[in-house]
Amino acid sequence: MIKISNLSVKFEEQRVLENISFSVAEGERLSLVGTGGSGKTTLFKALLGLVHPCSGQVWMDECQVSKLSAGERRQFMRKVGVAFQQGGLFDDMTVYDNLSFAMEHLTEVPRAQHEGIIEDLLQQVKLGGSKRLYPHELSGGMKRRVGIARALCNRPQIALFDEPTAGLDPVTSTIILNMIVALTGEVRHGCAVVATSNTEIAIRFAERIVVLHEGRVVADGLWKELLLHGSDWVRYFLGARFIGLDESYMKELGLPEAFIENPQQGQVSA
Repeated sequence: MIKISNLSVKFEEQRVLENISFSVAEGERLSLVGTGGSGKTTLFKALLGLVHPCSGQVWMDECQVSKLSAGERRQFMRKVGVAFQQGGLFDDMTVYDNLSFAMEHLTEVPRAQHEGIIEDLLQQVKLGGSKRLYPHELSGGMKRRVGIARALCNRPQIALFDEPTAGLDPVTSTIILNMIVALTGEVRHGCAVVATSNTEIAIRFAERIVVLHEGRVVADGLWKELLLHGSDWVRYFLGARFIGLDESYMKELGLPEAFIENPQQGQVSA
């Protein structure tokens, strides 16, 4: 569904992404993880054709994104759902109007059917009574949930979520992650990617992760393997968040026994 080959992006003389290559298969969930400034959001923008590579290629659903005309790109975006970091809602529109606007431009669904679909989406993200509210009347977590509903209103084949839990408390983060997992599980014949700096969110969303560091892919594989056998920096980055956690919670997260027994192993300075 997604194939990135030797992708590099630079702004003026600064390289933001350097020789990125990985793919995401149909039916797969993937976590794209890295520190702030590692290039995650820029990579998403390259996937959407919002920034152009200085070299390399981006393919989504067998279309080379950079080669699409404006009209082809608008049509192609009907297959893609995106939830932005802060929700990305129109401030002067109600929740209902935000979702209806997306449906009008990203689907062929007649306007007369919008209300029923929107009601169902809002129920699924636990916001059934919010359709007449404006973004300034919503909490941060509520905005993220509306953003998720909007990203999935066109039943996309490819769903992208950029830092969906950043800045939220642990309880709200868990609620939102569970919603993303449940809702993307209903999208058939597609794939879903979450970009996050939160390694706990990353491992709970997908078994496979791609780790970005300073604009490069430094690891790609099953997180349980990387946590134990990745490079020094990868083991440090993935494992640091879990040091000091209650052992029962580490087991609940599915962390390997070898890590639980000695979580300090490999924790060299980053």
